[in-house]
Amino acid sequence: MPVLVDPRFVKALSHVLRQHILLAAVQGEISPKKLSKALNEGLSQVSYHVKVLRDDCDGMLEEIRTEPRRGAVEHYYRASAKTLLPAKAWRRLKKGLRAVVGAGQASDLFNDLTEALKAGKLQGSHDHIIRTPLVLDPEGRRNVVAIAQWATKEVEDEQQAAAKRMREANGDGGEAAGYTFALLAFEAAWGPADLHTLVARAEGAAIAS
Repeated sequence: MPVLVDPRFVKALSHVLRQHILLAAVQGEISPKKLSKALNEGLSQVSYHVKVLRDDCDGMLEEIRTEPRRGAVEHYYRASAKTLLPAKAWRRLKKGLRAVVGAGQASDLFNDLTEALKAGKLQGSHDHIIRTPLVLDPEGRRNVVAIAQWATKEVEDEQQAAAKRMREANGDGGEAAGYTFALLAFEAAWGPADLHTLVARAEGAAIAS
């Protein structure tokens, strides 16, 4: 039976303080001292949970630099885990945990994009990147989520089919390539003025066409 959620996430998210530490580390570099003040938690507690994420969760945090501080050394970390979370596992997560896991997924996506650009990718006929801002009513939001779930299931099925083809070809089925599929559908933080602007643009585009 396939594992639906990486065991690192199970351990990391089992304590609320680790959830906050991981979220902060996804957003930028952290240090136990600064986190202690930001989260209003004891330094020893924060340091302990940072250590758990670094040592006991297969390196979900990595040390990136140190700074001398009045006879001591302050350690800085950032999130490093790259974890595939299938759609079925995502739907089973409690809502409070989705922000943390989602932030990690977004961070991995941006890392993939950055590395692809550095490697001279994103120039082929098999690349497709598009951002479509939408203004939706409740029914529209439900329908878009359903479309996203359907598309994700189709892609997961295609991965299984591709794996079968490659096994049957026994190395003679053409060049295999790493490929990232990302689909984000979420309620944005736009204000009313932004929504009116989007609606006006959409109406203008419809008239022009």
